[in-house]
Amino acid sequence: MKKLLIPLFFLSLLIISCSEKNDTSFFSSNNEKYLPDSSGNLNNISVVISDELWEEEVGDMIRKNLSRPVYGLPQIEPVFDLSHIPTKIFSGFATKSRTILKIDISQKEGVFTVENKFAVPQRIVQVSGATPSNIISVFNQNLNSIYSSLFFSELREKQRRISKSLNQTNSVLEKTGVSLKFPSVYRVAEIDSNFVWIRKDIKSGSVNLFVCKYENNSDKTILQIRDSIAKKYIPGQIENTFMSTDFMYQPNTQEIIINGKKVLETRGLWEVKGQFQAGPFLNYQINTNSTNNQQIMLDGFVYSPGTDKREYIFELEAIMRSLKY
Repeated sequence: MKKLLIPLFFLSLLIISCSEKNDTSFFSSNNEKYLPDSSGNLNNISVVISDELWEEEVGDMIRKNLSRPVYGLPQIEPVFDLSHIPTKIFSGFATKSRTILKIDISQKEGVFTVENKFAVPQRIVQVSGATPSNIISVFNQNLNSIYSSLFFSELREKQRRISKSLNQTNSVLEKTGVSLKFPSVYRVAEIDSNFVWIRKDIKSGSVNLFVCKYENNSDKTILQIRDSIAKKYIPGQIENTFMSTDFMYQPNTQEIIINGKKVLETRGLWEVKGQFQAGPFLNYQINTNSTNNQQIMLDGFVYSPGTDKREYIFELEAIMRSLKY
């Protein structure tokens, strides 16, 4: 699988650079008090664009950049599902979509964003250009900020939904010093000094997250540390087996920023050697800058054979990005 066309660290480092000017009639303000609830599945973007533009180069460019595969999944799944809404029918219920990318031919070129225009919560990103080639140029010049705007809009919505029913356990904070917001459907599967494993049982398997606090006084890599923790706490189905990193698929590590602090993020696949168990993982390593070289590791992993896994990893990312310490 090809690596991400846009490094994910831009999602955290970039402050949305889209213009916030609201001097067009489309962006005239509404009173949010009277707006209906928005609709739409998570990670589904409504693309409002004419049939002609959608079927030619502009549409190809949008699909290439916003429907590219998520890195670190065992099967191809797009970052966003795209739903085409022809401009001529963009009215009524269609305007209630939560996340909208609107493409227009206009002499007023640029990228403009507005929130809660037709519904709440809602984010609309409008890309305008005088010609199709100008639209492509404007889109490519602002690709990172457009992508970040759409991604974080979906992430905030997921975190909002999670906040409606939070697990009230203090185990993670007490054992690791990390505060996390995760749904009440998760339960504590294992607990030890400086270690907590939480999991959610699903029909096809489980969604898991462990948090571990440790001192790193060696030259071990992130993945070596990950595997040593998993060997101790995350067993396979038969004796003397455990979860480990699958190096047949190249893990990808990069720096991101969460709550103003640097985090090393790694995406890849895990396996239980000799067993038919495998899946994707998302790993965060944080150096707390303490004098004893204390580290914190968060590792989310999914076991759900035969199913799509994008939304499970996305849920884990929403939980992990709520971390405070």
